[in-house]
Amino acid sequence: MSVEGYKQSGWKVTSPEANFTVTLFLFAWSLLPIGFMSIMLVFHKFEDFRLPIMALSEALLLSAFVSGLSQRKGSIYDVNMQLSGVLISISVVFLAILYLGELEHWWWIGYAFCIGSVPYLFVSLSAMAGWSHPAYQIPWEAKAMVPIDECLTDWNIVTARWSSGIMAWKKLQRATAIMYGGKNEDELHLNVEILASQSQEFSDEELGIHWSRFGVENQAENSEE
Repeated sequence: MSVEGYKQSGWKVTSPEANFTVTLFLFAWSLLPIGFMSIMLVFHKFEDFRLPIMALSEALLLSAFVSGLSQRKGSIYDVNMQLSGVLISISVVFLAILYLGELEHWWWIGYAFCIGSVPYLFVSLSAMAGWSHPAYQIPWEAKAMVPIDECLTDWNIVTARWSSGIMAWKKLQRATAIMYGGKNEDELHLNVEILASQSQEFSDEELGIHWSRFGVENQAENSEE
């Protein structure tokens, strides 16, 4: 059974918002110094420029990674993005060690980590760009606490209070579901997004969401005085 429980529970379907133009631009430009690094790795030329070129590559890769994270809330919980982040972080740390420890003769290890992080980042960003699964939205009062025990099953709760940041998330077998607050003009709402492609289907049982229990009655009962 696909997700159907939201239909008569006050929820509406919206399209996820993301613009990967800047991310793609940064990633494309990072490939230029990466290409020079590959040439240096093979032919052992331009020794004085090894670490500066690596530093430029790291800056562009890290910028592309951060730009990708900023496009979709909750993307940090994705395994592919986490792996890319770890590899880039290791590469940056190793670059710092090479500079500060004057260990330039170990440059090729830093190059291996830096160049090796590129395909992982490409796969991560490509998968993120394909997250087109519909999002679900319901009006919400800022003072209303989310009745966690009634509405969500097996979710990781960050806060039951309305917030524009991640309020709760759940790792599914094939994706990640997140809940966060949003604002459209003067109206506040609660959002549930599934970080997955549109072709993937999830049952309400798999998501652990009881859509009808987010209703107006619950908002009134859980509002702060």
